Amino acid sequence: MTFLPRRIPASLIGLIFLLFGALKAIDPAGFAIDIRNYRLLPWTACVLLALYLPWLEIICGVALLFNRAYRGALVVTAALLIEFIIAYSSARLRGLDIACGCFGHGTQSFHWPVLIMDPFLLAILIYLLKAELRPLSPVIRAGPGPDPE
Repeated sequence: MTFLPRRIPASLIGLIFLLFGALKAIDPAGFAIDIRNYRLLPWTACVLLALYLPWLEIICGVALLFNRAYRGALVVTAALLIEFIIAYSSARLRGLDIACGCFGHGTQSFHWPVLIMDPFLLAILIYLLKAELRPLSPVIRAGPGPDPE
């Protein structure tokens, strides 16, 4: 059983990813346009991402919410946040005034909350992942003992 204080943030992040993934999955064409607005990928890649990414977010959200494939969900969710932070920062540095695409197509752009919330969520995910990594036991670290003859 997972320690309760770690379980609550993971469940909340899972719920966030589940909700936002569902909002994007409802309108993949609009989400493809939001991805294209970043001007980082060709249209075909934007469409493929718009079809795939919301479902990956939903799966990760469910995994974190119900504590299934927990470590994998932590890693994938953290990777998604890192990718988004880099893409969104790149767009802002290039002067693009675009909606982030997080809340579905057609939503207003929320610059500062996005730039504050996502690194905060990433820090929580890294903390949770670090807490999941257990050091090897002394027996495993020492290696096998001498061969009995």
